Amino acid sequence: MKNNIKIVLGLVFMAVCLAGCHKKMDYDYSRWYKDPEGTAGGRPVHVMSFNLRSINLDEGTENAWEYRRPAVKAMLRDKSPVLMGCQECDFEHRRNIIADDPRYDAIGVDLHGPDEECEECAIFYLKDSIEVLEHATFYLTSTPDTPSRLPGAKHYRNCTWGRMKLKKDGREFYHFNTHLEYINLNTNPGGITLLQTEMDALRAKIRTINTDNLPIVLTADWNVEENSVIFTGIKGDGFKSARQNALIGDSYKTFNGFGQYGGQTLDHAWFKYFSGVSRFTTVRDKYAGVTYISDHYPISIILTF
Repeated sequence: MKNNIKIVLGLVFMAVCLAGCHKKMDYDYSRWYKDPEGTAGGRPVHVMSFNLRSINLDEGTENAWEYRRPAVKAMLRDKSPVLMGCQECDFEHRRNIIADDPRYDAIGVDLHGPDEECEECAIFYLKDSIEVLEHATFYLTSTPDTPSRLPGAKHYRNCTWGRMKLKKDGREFYHFNTHLEYINLNTNPGGITLLQTEMDALRAKIRTINTDNLPIVLTADWNVEENSVIFTGIKGDGFKSARQNALIGDSYKTFNGFGQYGGQTLDHAWFKYFSGVSRFTTVRDKYAGVTYISDHYPISIILTF
């Protein structure tokens, strides 16, 4: 009897010790979650958003594109999205990505116009899965069909869109991909007006293009957090946050600054007329031995019709 009491007391003591030593972990279950067809209301559509980082910014460093290129190739092979909206996509990025993975082609034009070989808000698409029915690029200004930028903006900002058709079942939807102006709102709080003007131009153009009320996914490096006032308008238009509405998701920071900064969440996806999002993932995996495949982590969204 005494031995039984000692055993029970020993087990209780061990349980208390283990509970006291336990450290709560921040698990991200989405990396193991697999979404079968039919879950959450219909056939899934895998879309990504990825800021590639302008190609000329890191020459001569370990973050140069020549070192990150194999990692991007491995990531794309691993994830295989049907669509990937990219920001800061230089002509060489586009040419290299398609050469490394011929399953893909891309749409988009340079920020300054269709004849330049520079930065695009390109959309890569999986040729076996997607037929591009229509596509174009417009600018986030009052003259959207002419290469232009807003007063006070350092860059031309545009949006590339495509009317996409799933070859497997004929379903159609739109993908819009853009990149807002970077403004340090701590030192220039008035810059929010410029961002709001870009958003108003984006919303107006979406309304004129999607007259059939087809499902839409909207990806970008927005250069602001998701709780920013600039998103009030698109929320009013019926868009929902993929991050906030995912059945399985995470809330990791997307801007990593190659590990030099604490990080911010600047990359978001919004959707409308899809039935939901079964999974949202911030892609933080290492590929080809590279810790940071860009100064932004890609985001991955599984949408359902």
